[in-house]
Amino acid sequence: MSQLSGQALIHAPLNKVYHTLLEPSEQLRWNSLYLAVQVQPSGEITNQTVMTGTFKGSGKATVSFEKVIRDQEFTHRSQMRLFNLLALGQFRHKYEVAAQGEQTLVTQTVTFEPRGLGKLLERVILNGFRSRLPESFAELGRYVNTI
Repeated sequence: MSQLSGQALIHAPLNKVYHTLLEPSEQLRWNSLYLAVQVQPSGEITNQTVMTGTFKGSGKATVSFEKVIRDQEFTHRSQMRLFNLLALGQFRHKYEVAAQGEQTLVTQTVTFEPRGLGKLLERVILNGFRSRLPESFAELGRYVNTI
């Protein structure tokens, strides 16, 4: 199992940042990796919410939300697959938010549990996430300042 983490200070109030991170429909607007999303059941995102989506670079995935604590943190997990066939392992993305005056400190922790071919590709996969974290934080920051 491998883990990496990143942080960014976003110039927006905590509740706005949390909502923008949690809601798949919002992610679709600001996160350049999100191409399409569907959520079941509809309504508020909870521990039982499942999102299916299409993502740039990785194709289709099913994402399950867990440990959703409003305005504090949430985690979602998914299986990484190559060409939608070969399982490479399981990902967990944990997002935490903390107020810093009128700004919000966002921490994202990515945990990867490789399986099969994923063990051979682990370093490449994690390097991709390592380079993506700052880009993702920048996209989030730009978006929350326009809404």
